Amino acid sequence: MVAVFLKDLLMIRRDRIGLFISLIVPILVISLIAEALFHNDDGPKMTVPVVDDDQGPVASTFIKLLKEHAEVIPMSRDEAIHFVRDQNKAAAAMMFPAHLSKDYLQGKTSTITLFTDPARATDVEQVKVMLLLMDKRAAALADPLAEDRIALHEVNLTGNRVESSAFEQNVPGFSIMFVLLAVIFGTAMSMHDERDWGTLPRLLVAPGGFTWMLLGKLGARYLLGFAQMLALLLFGHFVFGISLGPSPLAFLLLTAAIVFPIVGLGMLAAGLAKTREQTLPIGLSFVMVFSCLGGLWWPPWVTPLWMQQISAVVFTTWAMQGMNDLVLRNRGLDALPVTAGVLLSYGLALAASGLLLFRVRHSAR
Repeated sequence: MVAVFLKDLLMIRRDRIGLFISLIVPILVISLIAEALFHNDDGPKMTVPVVDDDQGPVASTFIKLLKEHAEVIPMSRDEAIHFVRDQNKAAAAMMFPAHLSKDYLQGKTSTITLFTDPARATDVEQVKVMLLLMDKRAAALADPLAEDRIALHEVNLTGNRVESSAFEQNVPGFSIMFVLLAVIFGTAMSMHDERDWGTLPRLLVAPGGFTWMLLGKLGARYLLGFAQMLALLLFGHFVFGISLGPSPLAFLLLTAAIVFPIVGLGMLAAGLAKTREQTLPIGLSFVMVFSCLGGLWWPPWVTPLWMQQISAVVFTTWAMQGMNDLVLRNRGLDALPVTAGVLLSYGLALAASGLLLFRVRHSAR
């Protein structure tokens, strides 16, 4: 027993890369989670586009108080709608109607319009709270504003629903994370199993070429990941009532596009790992980092600004954007071209890099 114990310690010590990854990755992931969830509030304020068609004292008072809680950007109506609906740079835009001050002084009720993106429901609620606080503060400052003279009208810019459930906010992200776990570990380990089982030399001399053999294995993992992703999302649809968008074809195409770079990432993990044991820390580091930065655990806009900038280059961010377009924004095929194109490009780059590394390390050709 002692001899086996000492032997295993020596083997663990030899694999210095695996040991280093096992130690440094948890520190990195813990630091990212802590920074994302517990960062201080000194970062940038929420951005709120404002359309001031009133140009009177009532709207001016609201805007002045809003600037205490958010970064106010004056815009025209069309610019504000484009900012929220197409660029997704803000959760809501606020529009003060013409003659707001005049109507109020005459005792008439005026309506403030909120143009909202339901995919950012938490931030939309914060904007509504800001509006309520502004109303209260204005009254406290002896401004002639009263609640019964101000009404709120919400316009959903990206769908036909004003509200979304908590399941629709969270289930797609966790579904992608579990597919990451299954596909990355399954792909990376199966590649190294071929070598450990002694079948890799047979693949090297088999007709058709080594790369084509590897692509065949990746195809099997891709089909398995696609089926798992479909099963998880359909389960969420029938059990939790999650919307899958207005177009079944768009849903299937987006699911297929999301799984493609995940398989490529699994191939990259196989190429980076020298041994089967190293696939565990490398694969786990990929899952944790891509989940954290890609918005699978929380919306990217709740994280610090530097983390939001990094998340733009992570393919899981684009995967979540695609899911939000279908599930929360109720979009169809028109929302797919850019997102699917980015995901496919990521998949090709990751798979090619992984295949190259694996061939260099494990192929005699």
